[in-house]
Amino acid sequence: MNNITYINNKFVKHSNAKISVEDRGFLFADSIYELIGVFNKEIIDTDQHLNRLDLSLKKVKIKYRFNKEKFKKIITKLIKLNNIFNGYIYIQITRGVAERKHEFPKKYKPTTIIFTKHLNIDKKIYEKGVKIITIPDLRWLRRDIKTTSLLPNVLSKQLAIEKNAFESWLIDNGNITEGSVSNAWIIKSSNTIITHPANNKILKGVTRDTVIKILKKNNFNIKERSFNLIEAKNAKEAFLTSSTLSVLPVVKIDNYNVSNGKPGDITKKIMYLYNNYIVKNKNSLAKELKIAWLNQ
Repeated sequence: MNNITYINNKFVKHSNAKISVEDRGFLFADSIYELIGVFNKEIIDTDQHLNRLDLSLKKVKIKYRFNKEKFKKIITKLIKLNNIFNGYIYIQITRGVAERKHEFPKKYKPTTIIFTKHLNIDKKIYEKGVKIITIPDLRWLRRDIKTTSLLPNVLSKQLAIEKNAFESWLIDNGNITEGSVSNAWIIKSSNTIITHPANNKILKGVTRDTVIKILKKNNFNIKERSFNLIEAKNAKEAFLTSSTLSVLPVVKIDNYNVSNGKPGDITKKIMYLYNNYIVKNKNSLAKELKIAWLNQ
């Protein structure tokens, strides 16, 4: 089946969605994007994602008539047209087509692309946890902008795959910042949880923010501060978060087992709390994942 994609005010077959070879998003990665999880045909944290999209546009100075309600209508229509049950919405906005010069064109018309994808989750990774490796963080210093300049992320993720790991955690000046496609967390004690502060060195994840709110509501002690590799390897437990992965246990860092190499009880509780949040938002991620510990 040929899915439908939205491009520049038109709904077209995905295979027919094209951009110019002179689009600045293609030539310079002069563009920003947003990825929103969809579970049981419901969009998760819609407003937070669209607010971040608008903020990214402002940070890279793309002049754009941003209309949140219009975006909501478009993505809702795409979910229906493409019959997305579990999947994601991808939004990209570029500075548009212009002569290849580094400076901004005086006049331009931004390119808007929105498409959907079905998401197949390997349920076993939630039950077993995943291994991550650590490597130097070689990215630029405006990681807070959700730009499509993702080559360092691509290379770090690929290195993890080549080393039979799920994800890479990146180290900047001795401290772990985040993963190539996720935010990084460690659990220091029964109720103290640490994640890197939301500054220019990480992308402030929407799921990250939601998890922080949930944890604070449930009397966890959240510390947004830097932590190094030694602290991570000696943590009681560890996990990662993202819009498509939700909360995922980390059980091995490089070749060092965390939480005896199994998802810990605190991480399981956090997964349960987040999944309850999803269920309350009228979708059934918890049921779809069928995680064994939910019924314990």
